[in-house]
Amino acid sequence: MGENPAKRIADPFEAQLLAQLAETGASLCIDRGAGGEEAERVDRAILLSGVPARNVRVYDGSFAGFASIIASSRLYVGYDSAGQHVAAACGVPLLSIFAGFASQRMFERWRPTGRGRIEIVKVDVPDPAIVLPQVVQALHALR
Repeated sequence: MGENPAKRIADPFEAQLLAQLAETGASLCIDRGAGGEEAERVDRAILLSGVPARNVRVYDGSFAGFASIIASSRLYVGYDSAGQHVAAACGVPLLSIFAGFASQRMFERWRPTGRGRIEIVKVDVPDPAIVLPQVVQALHALR
């Protein structure tokens, strides 16, 4: 979320999202971000998701390293951040959870575009109970 809390959906969204992604049978790689509170939030979401540790790889390194992981992935799911643009540029199927934008103009300028399949969940109401079903629907559209 690029250290912008307005881009984040409140708990328990992230744990529920991880559980949904794990149901696909795919292994997950999750970036712990810049560390500190963000890394603690990632660790907490993994724990609360119930996803077995063997199915989760946690990345704690440079953005270049994470970009390399994104480029070789089968799917990228994330908030509006630099990672979504890497996925779009590399043609990796992408689900962007786009929240916290100040205006429609900002959304239009910063939404990901590229040659791959892109689904965007434009979040007008950042309520986990509203956003999660939209994300699940977008995931199905990418399959």
